[in-house]
Amino acid sequence: MIRRRFLAVSIPFALAAQAAVPPGAGAAVSYTSFEGKKVSLFPWRGKRMVFLTKSDAHDPEVMAALCGVFDKVHDFYHEATGRLPEKAKELDGLITVAEVDQTCGAACGYLGATGIELTPGVFVELYGGWQKDQSVDQALPYEFGRNFWFYSPQLAYQKPVSDRSVVTGYAVFMRLMALDAAGAKLGPFRDRTGSEFRAIMESLVDLHEADPQSTWETTLKVDAAPENPLGLNGTDLFASFCLRLARDHGGLKFVRRLWKEVAKLPAAASTQEAVDHFVIAASAAASTDLAPLFTKRWRWPVSPVGEKAAAAAAANASKP
Repeated sequence: MIRRRFLAVSIPFALAAQAAVPPGAGAAVSYTSFEGKKVSLFPWRGKRMVFLTKSDAHDPEVMAALCGVFDKVHDFYHEATGRLPEKAKELDGLITVAEVDQTCGAACGYLGATGIELTPGVFVELYGGWQKDQSVDQALPYEFGRNFWFYSPQLAYQKPVSDRSVVTGYAVFMRLMALDAAGAKLGPFRDRTGSEFRAIMESLVDLHEADPQSTWETTLKVDAAPENPLGLNGTDLFASFCLRLARDHGGLKFVRRLWKEVAKLPAAASTQEAVDHFVIAASAAASTDLAPLFTKRWRWPVSPVGEKAAAAAAANASKP
């Protein structure tokens, strides 16, 4: 009787252990790259996204863990924006992250639409970082930010001013927020640890504030930042402003409000309106009039109309 009871319960435990082993790659699928080249890649499916890799020999547990992280990254972007990208590159309804020999850079993501490509070196950094210490290379969470960018009409600076500081700065900022939301650790950047890199980026706003000669005109307008150890630029300074706002006004709750407030605003008719719009949206998200912070301490050129609108947005906003 004792032996029968032991066998009766041991079978389910064996089945559970077997079921816990992550599946390997699926059968190879055909993929057409951003550059129009057709290749055969192996899918590793998550719930929201799918890796397409050149090899099917990767560790299934590592690939399953990475899929889990980027399912959460996807969900955070969806929650923070309240939107999904236009459908461009998908496999069975999943956003594709494809390993290809060549793309628009070391990594590339469509702007406002699904589809990300990583060169082999970037994929190795991502895979190896997780294998080593369960850290996540910065490139892929950044590229998700490209897919989830919807705010050029409201926020993009207009020619002859480059829009790079804001459009790219959004993804630079949101990659950190997405990893925070996913409970994942940022991997190294150049010769710095992820935490060191983030600390340098966070300090840019302090360097800017401490230098009276550092203004919006000398930084974000020309995609520049105060001198810093990593040579970070205006995209990183914009991210630093956002990080400070998030730190002081509710963390991820503020971030989940900010971009929805941006989406409520009309298209900007000028760079000045685009500058005003960010201050208005941030004030609404924080339920605090932030125009004095932007104009007096951060030296942004907020117009009188923008100042009035920021005060009204703060007054009319519900508390976080």
